Amino acid sequence: MGLHPGPLVTAVETRVAPFSSPAWLDRQRISTPLGWFPEHAEQRSTWRGPGADLVWVLIRTDDPALYGIGQTRGGMVAEALIARHLAGLLVGTPALEPSRTVAILRRAAAPYAAGGTTEMAVGACELALWDLAARAAGLPLFRLLGGRDGPLPYYVTCADPAAAAGLEPELLDGAHTVKVPMAYGPADGAAGFGRNVERVAEVRSALPAGVGVSVDCFMSWDVPYATRFAAAAAPHGLDWIEEPLAPDDVAGHAELRARCGPVRIAGGEHTFGLRAGAALITARAVDVLQCDVTWCGGLTVARTLAELAAEHGVVFAPHASGTQPWALHLLAAAPPGALAEVMAGVARQPTVPRPSSDPGVGVDPAAIGFAMGTS
Repeated sequence: MGLHPGPLVTAVETRVAPFSSPAWLDRQRISTPLGWFPEHAEQRSTWRGPGADLVWVLIRTDDPALYGIGQTRGGMVAEALIARHLAGLLVGTPALEPSRTVAILRRAAAPYAAGGTTEMAVGACELALWDLAARAAGLPLFRLLGGRDGPLPYYVTCADPAAAAGLEPELLDGAHTVKVPMAYGPADGAAGFGRNVERVAEVRSALPAGVGVSVDCFMSWDVPYATRFAAAAAPHGLDWIEEPLAPDDVAGHAELRARCGPVRIAGGEHTFGLRAGAALITARAVDVLQCDVTWCGGLTVARTLAELAAEHGVVFAPHASGTQPWALHLLAAAPPGALAEVMAGVARQPTVPRPSSDPGVGVDPAAIGFAMGTS
């Protein structure tokens, strides 16, 4: 008789939670790639669709007390890949061998082509397996990763200048930079350009001298526009320009970074997989890497990118990490200099980020609609 491999996966369950409708970024004008089309320029809720919805993944084992939970986006599209394909590969596998299991999932998903949906689906399963492994060890995930307890360095994202002016002093004092979305892009001409610069000046007036101002462009600008903006906004303490270009335009990012110093270039939120994230780093195309831990392909992809970023002097600042327990645990184990993103404008007052000290990542599956019991 062979040795028992430990707990086995017995079931994979999914839940989709609408994300778009309550998000403040969907209720105001921000510059997006669809800014050239008037019917979609005012609100991105007109075009984003179900792909913005959250997908929760619960992996159960033959030990009723042992389970793991993961998360991604991609809505019903990503959920279909998990529930109708990957779940069948997970059931019956050793629950405490995440690296081997994820290798199987990624290779099995290869026919769908590399990119967002594939990496989202595989990554969500991997996050659940890491949560499960930490629960099995009785440790918070950051301890399993060799990390440290305590508050994390961070920056703050705000809906608009008014939100920036309303930040609690304790939160503002520790922020490395405060970021706001830009409302306009190249399609909006000189008037829109001027309003963008005015927004930076307004935020600057609300912040202490030591806190920078950064802007988010949501993949909607081009190299000439961003270059002109960097020059115009630099006197107002512009720190970084985030996602000015399409995520696969590595050469464009590198050109922009060369043109815009000392203003920094941030990006990577919409890159998927290790190769795409690494390309931005090794081409010296970004100063700040912002891959999303729940989208980019999983914890191992994000952890590898964090280490590569540190080797190249790039700040690792994963997207929306303040709202993602897996990302906070990873940041607690990341090389020095990494930043969490704190979202101001969500339902509760933002606080200084730190990972949970509970076993796993600290998410209660019952709180998000999974039926939990002892049998």
